[in-house]
Amino acid sequence: MERLPDSGLSVLVVGAGIAGLAFSIEAHRQGHTVKVLEKRANPGDYGEIFFIQSPGLHTPSRWPGFMERLHKVAISAEFQFFKFSGQKLFGTQLGSRDVPTVSVSRREFYELLLNYATEIGIPINRGQEVEEFFETEDLGGVILSDGRKLTADIVVAADGVGSKSWSLVTGTKEKPISSGYALYRTSYPAEKALESPALAEFFKDKREWTSLHIGPGAHFFIGLSPTEFSWGLTHRDEDSAVEDWNRVVDSRGALRYVQDWAPIVHEVIKSTPNNEATDWKLRFRDPQPKWVSDEGRVVQCGDSAHSFLPSSGFGATTALEDAFSLAACLKMGGKESANIATKVHNHLRFERTACAQKIGFKSREAFHRTN
Repeated sequence: MERLPDSGLSVLVVGAGIAGLAFSIEAHRQGHTVKVLEKRANPGDYGEIFFIQSPGLHTPSRWPGFMERLHKVAISAEFQFFKFSGQKLFGTQLGSRDVPTVSVSRREFYELLLNYATEIGIPINRGQEVEEFFETEDLGGVILSDGRKLTADIVVAADGVGSKSWSLVTGTKEKPISSGYALYRTSYPAEKALESPALAEFFKDKREWTSLHIGPGAHFFIGLSPTEFSWGLTHRDEDSAVEDWNRVVDSRGALRYVQDWAPIVHEVIKSTPNNEATDWKLRFRDPQPKWVSDEGRVVQCGDSAHSFLPSSGFGATTALEDAFSLAACLKMGGKESANIATKVHNHLRFERTACAQKIGFKSREAFHRTN
C-alpha cells in the first residue's frame, strides 16, 4: 500500500471489529501511526450475510487488491421478497452498475479486513481489555484491566455498544430502550444446511441466495453463499432475549413465531446444527449528538457512537463511512489540530447517521404490517 506522507499523528484504536479495522487501514494509508487493542483473545465475528452500499465501497477501492478479494467472496446482490405463506412477491437487484451494492458474509468480510490490516503491518494486540478512557489537553488514553496506561494523540473507541468511553464523552451512558423485538440468528457452513433434503431441493440450482419472508409481527431472513448459510428471525420480544452474542439458546424456540408460515421457513430453522442460535434483544439508543470528549482526544466510531437495528440494512455501511470520514478529517487537521478534526467529523456525520437509524423502525413496520 502506498501511504500518504507521514502525518506525525499517533492513534490508538480500541476494538478490532469492522469499524475499528476499516478505520485502522484507512488511517494507515492516510499516514497516521495506528495501534489496535482488542479484548477478545481469538479473532472472529458473528452474523449473517449483509449488504455494503456504495458509500462504503469508494475508499476501499484505493486499497491495492482489496476490492478484488472482496468480489471473490461477495455473492449476488439480488434479493427475493416472499409473503410469510411462501408466495413470492418480487425480486430486486440491490444497487446498480454506477451505484453498486455488495452482498457478503459478515464473517468473510471481517476476515478480509483483519487479514489486510495484518498484511500491511498494523499491530493488533489481543487480550487487552480497556477499563477506562481518559484525556489531557494534548493526549487521549486508556487504562487496561492490568493497570497499564496507554496514550496517543487520538483514541478511537470502536468497541461497540458496551464501550466504556461514554463516561468520558457524555458523562452518562445512554440507557437502551427496548424496541419490543428480538432476533434469533445463526450462521453455519453451507454444506451443513444442505444436508437437509428439503433445503437441498429448494436450493438445488442455487449457490447464492438472499431472501426475506415478511408477515404479521415478524420477518425471516435467509442467506446462502458458496461457503456459508445463515438465517435470522425478528420477532416480538417476550423478555427472554438478552443483549449478549455469547448466550446460546435452542433455535427450535423460533418455530413458535412462524407456526403458519411457509414450510421452507420451518425447514431452515430445523436444519440448524445442534439446534444452537442466539436470541438477541433488539434495543434502541436515542441518537446521541456528542461522540467526542471535551478536549477532542477520544472519539467514538461505529456502534459505540450509534447502534442500528438490523432492519435498517445500513449498519455496516455507516460504520465504514464513520471510519473513512474520521481518517480523512484527521489527515486534514494534522497533528496540531487533531482534536478539532474529531469534532468536525462528529458534526459532519451526526445528522446523516440519526436519519439512517430511523430507517430500521420504518422498514420493520413495513415488513410486519404490509398486507
